[in-house]
Amino acid sequence: MKNSGIHIFNSTLFAVAFGLSLVACRAETYTNVTFDSSKRYSKLLIDSRINDFYANTKKMGFTTFDADGNKLKSNAGGSNLKFDYVPGLVAKALIEGAEYYQDSTFARSWFYTVEDYANNFVGSVPTTGGSLDNLNASKMYCTLYELTGEGGAFASIADASTHSNAEKAMQNAAKGLADANKTYVIPSSKSKDAAGGWWHKSSYPYQMWCDGQYMGPALLAQLQQYGHHIGDDDWRIITRQFDITWHYLWDDDSKLLWHAFSADPTGDAASCWANPETCRSAEYWGRAAGWYFLALVDIIDLMPTDIVYEPTQSSLSGYSVDCRTRLIQYLEKVADGLKARQDAASGCWYQLLKYDSTFVADSYAGKSYEPTRNYLESSATAIFVASYLKAIRLGFLSADDYLETAEKGYEGFVNQFVKMKEDSTYTLVNSCASAGLGGASNRDGSAAYYLLGSDVTRVTKYTEGKVLGAFILAAVEYERLRDSQQADQEQENEASDIEELKNDSVAPAKTAYLLNGIPVGKGSAGRGTLVVRR
Repeated sequence: MKNSGIHIFNSTLFAVAFGLSLVACRAETYTNVTFDSSKRYSKLLIDSRINDFYANTKKMGFTTFDADGNKLKSNAGGSNLKFDYVPGLVAKALIEGAEYYQDSTFARSWFYTVEDYANNFVGSVPTTGGSLDNLNASKMYCTLYELTGEGGAFASIADASTHSNAEKAMQNAAKGLADANKTYVIPSSKSKDAAGGWWHKSSYPYQMWCDGQYMGPALLAQLQQYGHHIGDDDWRIITRQFDITWHYLWDDDSKLLWHAFSADPTGDAASCWANPETCRSAEYWGRAAGWYFLALVDIIDLMPTDIVYEPTQSSLSGYSVDCRTRLIQYLEKVADGLKARQDAASGCWYQLLKYDSTFVADSYAGKSYEPTRNYLESSATAIFVASYLKAIRLGFLSADDYLETAEKGYEGFVNQFVKMKEDSTYTLVNSCASAGLGGASNRDGSAAYYLLGSDVTRVTKYTEGKVLGAFILAAVEYERLRDSQQADQEQENEASDIEELKNDSVAPAKTAYLLNGIPVGKGSAGRGTLVVRR
């Protein structure tokens, strides 16, 4: 469905919508950035924005430190900073970046930043299941626990309380998920097909959203690695969440996922958006699909290969009874469907996945608005790229089928959404501030809502944390790939040189090699892991 109205846009509005020229931000001018494969954009964005990002419209940011743990700057948001989905996502991405770059001096600064945030808010980890979003912030503690335990990469510089705090946080997160599984769960009396599904939030009873599968089930999968369980069959509980959402939300015609469904579609909490017959919302929102995609990758990575659980929904009869295999089947379908929706010109993805830039909305909820086009959205693009690259690295998706898609998406992200400010720092633009269904404003889930709703503002004046966290994840995955490729090439070249030297009866000298200008070792750190010589 496309809007048939013809609208005339002034050149400034068009340029802002598609990021094709300079972007004005208050009195400041942003400059476009051209992709350079040799640059480590993870570090550029972290160094630029980790102290100063937003959660929706609230200014936040983390306290920053130098490599010796000396405080550099207090967080830019002051008391706004809290234990929440958005800063939690950024912290998770940052600590995983520190883990990859653990032998580089700059990674110690990143570690200190996450440690400070995590230790200050360890008492805020929910022990109840009323919000999967808030529980998601607990993921950073899993990596912190790993890195600060005996033999951990940062154990020698960590605060004495960090390791035990991480353990406490994981225990509390498990309590929160156990409560979600007991208290905020869809009963069979509402729907046999949805029975056992976790509500997205207590304020959204009987509803499951695509994005919630990254917040809840993927967290439970991580907690399994550290002995924190909510029952005897956690992996089947996790799989059940995806079986339910796949049954209701996967559209085999469009090859896309609807945003959400309600097992009580005519109830007060969902009647404004849920189809009374299908129970589904009406559109395919980019970021929600992205979180579902990445959740599958993260869970498959951790799931044992011997978990068997036959799905109860009739629509899933053709899928494997082996849980891990079944999730891979879901993953392959999501990856294929999103590949078909990638914008050919830019390599990015749209806010509304079903439409391109010809779709225009000019009215919503009985009100007229300035005509607004569907736009290339940065957070969804970043999550898709991170998901493709991680799945390829782990062998869940074929590089032959998807690497070009991922690389084109990453390059497109930098060209479209990374901007340089006048102070030579970097910022990210064109992310959707937020989106949801129902609630106090009766968000109806229509295509017009995702472009005109009061909470779905396209962010162009600051870096929003959801795109910052997602881009750090994507950038580190891309840098892993490039480092591995360069290391392989250097090893091939060295092997060739050695063979030539053997033929000349000359013993080869030991050599070092560079990855994007950074010296790299080939010892126990592993292929493609940076080892910076100090």
